[in-house]
Amino acid sequence: MKDKNNNQEREEVLFSEQAEQVEKNESSEPEKENSQETVKLKKQVETLRRELEDEKQRHLRTRADLDNLRKRMYRETETKSIYAKKDILLDLLTFLDFFEKARKQVQDPAAAEGINIIARQFHELLNKHGVKPIDCLGKEFDPADQEGIGYIETEEYPEGCVAEEICPGYKLGEILLKPARVMVARNPDDTQVTEKEDEK
Repeated sequence: MKDKNNNQEREEVLFSEQAEQVEKNESSEPEKENSQETVKLKKQVETLRRELEDEKQRHLRTRADLDNLRKRMYRETETKSIYAKKDILLDLLTFLDFFEKARKQVQDPAAAEGINIIARQFHELLNKHGVKPIDCLGKEFDPADQEGIGYIETEEYPEGCVAEEICPGYKLGEILLKPARVMVARNPDDTQVTEKEDEK
């Protein structure tokens, strides 16, 4: 009878140990599954984060490209507009040169006054469209804006400076429309030295 009870107790103990083991196994399985699911979700989140960052960078590059394209098109339009304007203004400046020469020949004071008013209005019109005369008298000769047509022996201006403006020059903003035609100052002493050297 005792043996039977002992066997039964042993079986109960074994059964309870097995039940505990099964419970442990069952409880560890979901933990493994949960940890694997978590790892998988973390990987997905990281992948999505990288994709989002890539899309953000692509979007910024596209916006920058679009902005650059817009600026380039604006510059090209401005350049075309300026060069179209330049041709018309050059024709007007040629006319102005002839007008200025004719104005100097007028002797009648009343007629001269009328011509002076027209000339002033003409200059105001050019100024309104951004055309400015090149200020060069007394300044150092600059071949970029001026066309030297000869020398003047003078002590009034330093050597190498513009001593006389034969024909005014004009600019449209920074664009040269017409160079000023000028005479450049030369020291009279240098001329004499040059002449003496030539005689030798």
